[in-house]
Amino acid sequence: MFYYIYKFWKENLVVTLILFLTGLCQTIVSVQVASALDALIAFNFNHFLRIVGIVLGLFAIQLIFVRLQIIKISQVKQKMATAIRTDITQRIEKTSYNEFHKRQVGTYASWLSNDLSTIETVGFDNFYALLTGSIATLTSVIALFFFHWSLVLWTIVAGALTIFLPKIFEKQMAKSSLNTTKENERFLSRVSEVLSGFDTLFSYSLLKNITKNTREASLKLAAAKNDQAVVVSNVTIAGVFGNVFGQISILTLTGFLAFRKIVPIGSFAATSNLGITIFNTLGNVSTQLAQIRSVQPIFDKFENIEAHTENNQHLIPSEIQGIKLSHLSYAYGDKQVLSDISYHFELGNKYAIVGSSGSGKSTLLNILIGKLIDYTGSATFSNLELNEINGKDLRNNILYIDQTPYLFSGTIRENITLGESFSNSAFNQVIKEAVLEDIIEKLPDGLDTDIGEAGRLLSGGQRQRIALARGLIRGKRIILIDEGTSSLDESSALRIEENLVNNPKLTVIMITHQLRDKIEKQLDGVLTLL
Repeated sequence: MFYYIYKFWKENLVVTLILFLTGLCQTIVSVQVASALDALIAFNFNHFLRIVGIVLGLFAIQLIFVRLQIIKISQVKQKMATAIRTDITQRIEKTSYNEFHKRQVGTYASWLSNDLSTIETVGFDNFYALLTGSIATLTSVIALFFFHWSLVLWTIVAGALTIFLPKIFEKQMAKSSLNTTKENERFLSRVSEVLSGFDTLFSYSLLKNITKNTREASLKLAAAKNDQAVVVSNVTIAGVFGNVFGQISILTLTGFLAFRKIVPIGSFAATSNLGITIFNTLGNVSTQLAQIRSVQPIFDKFENIEAHTENNQHLIPSEIQGIKLSHLSYAYGDKQVLSDISYHFELGNKYAIVGSSGSGKSTLLNILIGKLIDYTGSATFSNLELNEINGKDLRNNILYIDQTPYLFSGTIRENITLGESFSNSAFNQVIKEAVLEDIIEKLPDGLDTDIGEAGRLLSGGQRQRIALARGLIRGKRIILIDEGTSSLDESSALRIEENLVNNPKLTVIMITHQLRDKIEKQLDGVLTLL
């Protein structure tokens, strides 16, 4: 957490200055209260009124600084939160396909939402509260010194006790915080999963499972938060005890000094206010430090995202060649999926991969696109081993379309471009090749029609066509299709497949359970997996 505080040191320096000026005003007010009480004791009403005027002026200035403090702290917190989110997503960008899928999408969403909220409220808020209290304590201790040095000495002794007591529960605090953040992740993942299955549950009249699963996850989260509350209460009680002891003892010492006529009677009011400031701060120090430290496991969790380094991997030459498989095998744990596959996909040719369910067709395509790199045997593209090729460069040459392509919330145009720029002529060409003309003509805003969350307003076939256009517009030279036309009607599927197999610039490898006779006659080869 402190990395980001240091990263934005200039902004935090401005915050510190504002906090110092606010604390200074508060301390001067406390000292002026002593002078006001002494003026009343001396029956000097004019002096009393002058002090009241000074106090009112200081309060007005303090209010201005408090307003600036609230605004500036919020701005700096959001800058740091955005920087953390950016670092997390950049780590995700650099991770491998397998590493990413070790966690559910809901877990990553929880990191960027729930965990960042925890960092802001538990980490940053406590840091600024600690900084505010530390500055107020410093100015208050200096003020006490001007009354009598013994007040400062006793403040140090009592303050040490106030800080030490809550430290007993520090490890428990960190453990309970980590447990809570993990339960938050599980809760969000579970709720996201069950809500994503709304259509399925609706079809089977099992919508009650939404409440059931949410309640079960909520109870587990509640238990973790309640356990954390118990630890927080222990820390708080320990801090309050030290706080009360410190305040009473400083008042007692001031009374003794006043009785001995070492300090004026009015100082009793000032040291009371200053003591409250000091020991309230010290009473909260351990809690605040424990809370700040408790967010460190969250940052450690972010650090555990394993980056996939591709710096030393090969780049594909400009003159690409075909894909060769030699004794290729793959297993998921103990389950062998592909065994001793040898085949040659020549550049510019068209192929189909067929086989029964579970024969490894999709696994083979995942190897060819670079998602699965822990295969045995050999799989080369342009005479380079696939698991040694730079992944980004590989995906720049190969388009992979699965059975259920993902669409983002937004328009058709935005889902095709994915934030990049393309010419109108390129759009017109891919719309024709992906057989999107009839869809666009029927939509009210054409390419700029909003398709809803995850493309829910479109059919499965329409989504597959948009996914195809998304790849074709980028000039991919090799296309891998995993049942990419399975959701289309017969006529549209045939048109798209004919467009692909008749394009001499493309190398097409497609998985299909319905190999049409007309298409099979135009293929250069069929790989059958058993």
